[in-house]
Parts: sequence; structure tokens; C-alpha cells
Amino acid sequence: MSIKQLSTESYNKEAMLVGILWNNPDMFDIYNEEKLNKKTFGNVIWAFYMGIARKLHKENYSVFDDITVQQAVTELKLNERYEKYGGYEIIEELMEETKEALENFEGYYDEVKKYALLREYYKLFGDKVIEQRDNYDYKKLSRNEISMYWNDKLNNIDIDHNETNIVAYNLLANLKDFINKLDINPDLGMPFYKGRKLTDIINGWATGTLSIIGAFSGNGKSSFVMEKLIMSCIQEGEKLAIIANEMDLEQYQKMLLITVMGAEMYEKFKDYFGDKVRFNRKSINKGNFTAEEKMKLELAVEWVEEKIDGNDSLIKLIPLEEYTMDNVEKVVKKFARRGYHRWIVDTAKPSEGGGSKERWRVFVEDFDRLYKLARKQGGGLNLAMMATVQQADTHVGKYWLNEQCLADGKKIKNVADLVWHLRPVHPQEYEGGANELEVINWIRKSDDMFNQDEGVDDDVSFQTDDGTTLMKQKVTLKQGKVYYLLFTSKNRRGMTNLTGLDVLVLEVDFNSNRWKEIGWCKNVRRDDFM
Repeated sequence: MSIKQLSTESYNKEAMLVGILWNNPDMFDIYNEEKLNKKTFGNVIWAFYMGIARKLHKENYSVFDDITVQQAVTELKLNERYEKYGGYEIIEELMEETKEALENFEGYYDEVKKYALLREYYKLFGDKVIEQRDNYDYKKLSRNEISMYWNDKLNNIDIDHNETNIVAYNLLANLKDFINKLDINPDLGMPFYKGRKLTDIINGWATGTLSIIGAFSGNGKSSFVMEKLIMSCIQEGEKLAIIANEMDLEQYQKMLLITVMGAEMYEKFKDYFGDKVRFNRKSINKGNFTAEEKMKLELAVEWVEEKIDGNDSLIKLIPLEEYTMDNVEKVVKKFARRGYHRWIVDTAKPSEGGGSKERWRVFVEDFDRLYKLARKQGGGLNLAMMATVQQADTHVGKYWLNEQCLADGKKIKNVADLVWHLRPVHPQEYEGGANELEVINWIRKSDDMFNQDEGVDDDVSFQTDDGTTLMKQKVTLKQGKVYYLLFTSKNRRGMTNLTGLDVLVLEVDFNSNRWKEIGWCKNVRRDDFM
């Protein structure tokens, strides 16, 4: 056998890969020249047609008709080669054959890359690369398995043809240009819905980040992301995909309608129902709506329709019957190609079928793979990913929360950009309690021109960079209301509770799913070392 024979074996796979690329040129945005170039192909015909397609995509063509292709070929002075390889007719036939084959792209891609790797190995080791042995059969092994087999001898080639791209940058170079870049393109993410303080903690929900929010079972993880993230994506017109692990479509839709009514519609409801603006959350499950209840629900739907302007695919809900990281990766890659760059995993758990491995080890490995999907560089997809996780029951009743409440899974913090922890305020932390919380808010002076707000001290104030005067307001946690604390144990985009950030306090109304930021707290009892 020879390299020529290896190229013959990969001929059909390369052809199918090129056909899919011609039908779906936006794939070049993900499979850049580092991942897919002429070295990837063993057959010059398909390397040629891949190169033409990439050139047209760079020039913003989305449909490759015969006239457009001919112009590109003429411009490159490649007419003779174009005709020799079959002209437009051969690629047109291939496009017809592969027009429904997008779902198989990754399979063809892996096979083509595998044969590219084998050809390079053959140059070094000859027939040994294709000889079958007890634990080695190149036709059955995957690209990564072959790479691992020859890793000690072929590290440099592995870097070129496998998915691990190693790049070295000069940290101290072009710093002045970097300042101008930051000035023109500030590193700000999507704001949280009615969450100025949350947004300020991390400068918004940015792409290229993996965030974690933990809470105890049944303590509002999904409710929180519904109001702060899903509502924000609707408001901002941002595509979002949700991998659902616990709730089904109807449960999410019910919660969405409850949230829209509670967060957006109460003022509008006054025009129709006077003081009877609230919607009893229990009613949405009971059915048999009164005329008033049905009208409130329909007004909520109208609000959603107005915001999305006919784009009912803005938010995708993807329930996984079998939650494994392999399935998660397939789903994320599929929808990322379709423009879904914001993701919620609700709730992240260790992959099913982890074999003999301890669950916490599987959990940590899963998060390492989520991080590699979300990151900007190193082959990542540049996603904004938020994963909800369940905190260990052994920490229920604790006052101070950090990664320790994730128990054996606490090492997932290592790969995350942000880790938040939610818990309800304990009875002893309310007004008059043994551990009463001292909550401070800062309000704009223009919001309290006559100093009428409770607890406002106009002698304690400061000016922000934009000239706004903020005044100190003491907030009392009243019995009968529900409050939550949000702890920040890791934050690559700002401070944490250990580096100067106070604990955020929210007032929560679960009937309408409203999470109102009411201030900051410094005196939460530290029992994390006990």
C-alpha cells in the first residue's frame, strides 16, 4: 500500500465533505483554514473545489451558481484545471447528492482528517502505519485513537492535523493598539433582565465564557434564569438554546407566561382590571380560566409576539432523553452553526452511563468539555454558556456559600469564568433576628428628590464617573417577604466576595417570578470554615 492508496480510500469521504460545504458555506465560519486546508485532502480535485468555495465565502457569496464560480475561476486563472476536474457539472451533481447530508458532516470531517493524519504518519513510518496488529487497525480506530497510538513520535504532526491548536502570543506586544481596541470595542456582554447590579458584577453575559449558578433543590435555579436570562434574550433579540434536563416544554412555557405577566404586564393590566393585576400562579395548572385570567395570558402572549416580531425560533428548547456530554456536544455544535451562541444547561448533571467512574469525576470531566465548547480560542465555539447546578443538601442551612457547597464536584469551579450561589435568607437574618442582615442600596438622587424613601441618608453620597449622585439607603428585610442572597465565589470578569464584592440581596416574588435587586450586604455570617 502507499499514500496513493490511502488517498483512494478517502476519495468518496472528501467528495461528500466538499459537497456539504458547497451547500452550506457558513460552515467555513467554524471550520477555518487551520482546521480545513489543502493538506487535509489527499485528492487534488476536492482540495481545488474546497479552495474555490472558501474564496467565494470570504467574498460573502452564499449561493455558488455556475456564473459566480466561473468568474472566480477566471479571476484566479484556473480555467484549464477547472475544466480538467469536471467544471461546474461535477460539483453540481455532488451538491445534489449531498443537499440533505448536513447532519453527517462531522462524521465525514472526522474521517477526512483521520486520513490526512495517516498520510503524514506514512511519510515517517511507511507500511507500519497501515499494518494491522492486535490493538491497532487504522480502519476501525478513530482519529484521536490513532493519534494517541503514535503520540510519542508524532507530536508535531498531531498539532497540525488534530483539533489541538497550540498558539504562542507575545504578551507584551502591541499594548497601545490593544488600548484602542478596548476603547472602540468594550468587553461588555448582554445585560441581565432588570438586573443592573448583576450586569455590573460581570460586565454582562459575554460570549467565550462558562458560568455556573448553584442553588439547592427546588430553590429557584430555573426561575432565576427564566427571569434574568431568557427574558433578556427576548428583550435583546438574542438567539438562545436551552438544554433541558428536568422540565419539559409546557413547564417552561408556563413559567415564561407567569414571568412575562409579573415582570412586564402589571402596569398594563391596570388599564383593564384596575387593582386586580396579579395572576394566581396556581391557576395556570388548573385551567378552566376565567375571562379575566385568559385575557391576562393572551396579553402576555401579545407582548412576546411584539418583541420577537415573527421570529418564534429565537429560543430553542432541547430536552435530552439521555443526558451525556457526547449528546450535549452534538447538540451544541449543530445549533451553534445556526447562530445560537447563548446557551443554558438546566440542570447540569454527571453524564449518564459513566461506567465505574465516580460521579463527581464524571461531573468535573463534563464541565471541562463544556468549557472547551464555550471558549473563544483553542477550537472553542465562542459561546455564552450558563449551567445551573444543584448544591449539596449537606450545606442546606449554611450561611456563607462558596464552591464547598458543590461537595465533591467543587472542582468544576476550576474551568468556569463565573460561579454564583443562591440561597433564601434564613429566618434569623430578617429584621430583629439574631443574625439580622445590614443591607445597603445606593439610589440616584433624582429618584428621591424629596428624600421620602425609607432609610435614605442624603448625608452619605458619592458621584459616579458619569456625574450621577448616588445616596445611601438602608434596606430592612421585612417578615412575610421572600429574600435571596447571591454569592460570587469566582469571577474572571470582576470581583468576588473574597476580593471586595458584597453579597447581593434580591427580593423574590415566586407567584409572578420577579427577582428584584434591593441592595448589598457585608455582614453575612462566615461559617464556611466550620
